[in-house]
Amino acid sequence: MLPPKHPRILSLLTISLALNCFLGCASYRLGDATTAPFRTIYIVPTLNESYAPLAAARVSAEIRESFIRDGRVTLTGNEAEADVVLSVTLTDYRRTAQTRDQNDTVRARDFNVALAAKLSLYSPGQGNYYFRDRTVSSNTSAYVGNPYGANGTTNFDYRQAENLAMNRLARDLAKGTLSAVLGNW
Repeated sequence: MLPPKHPRILSLLTISLALNCFLGCASYRLGDATTAPFRTIYIVPTLNESYAPLAAARVSAEIRESFIRDGRVTLTGNEAEADVVLSVTLTDYRRTAQTRDQNDTVRARDFNVALAAKLSLYSPGQGNYYFRDRTVSSNTSAYVGNPYGANGTTNFDYRQAENLAMNRLARDLAKGTLSAVLGNW
């Protein structure tokens, strides 16, 4: 390789490139840069108008945890102290068979499980809704038995599979709720 004819130009070019990289990244911020028009939120315990078994408590807990982890607004335990009130109603729960047992076609092996909720965000101080009856949904799969085991062996039944799936549904609904409340409108 031949030595450069102008080492001073090469070193200036390298320094200017490095400075541009550092200065360009100086204004970058981690996380979501959007700010909500409120500081405190009260989350009403979730209502369950669906057929989802024991889902209301799980969804409520996951929604609260997602707001605490996010940190852009503060949860309050009193509705009168809150800038906004979030109400969540579970409206639809569906369980659909995806695959059937090869020996018994009535018995399903995998299920698609879906849960939907309606959200309303109300501002008591202003007396109006930021949004009303906004739908958020989630779906996942529930697997009965061990698909990799020998024929006829099952590690758990449908209730256990549905229980595990409900945890995933609750987490996904909480993420969707956080996005609906604190995202860009």
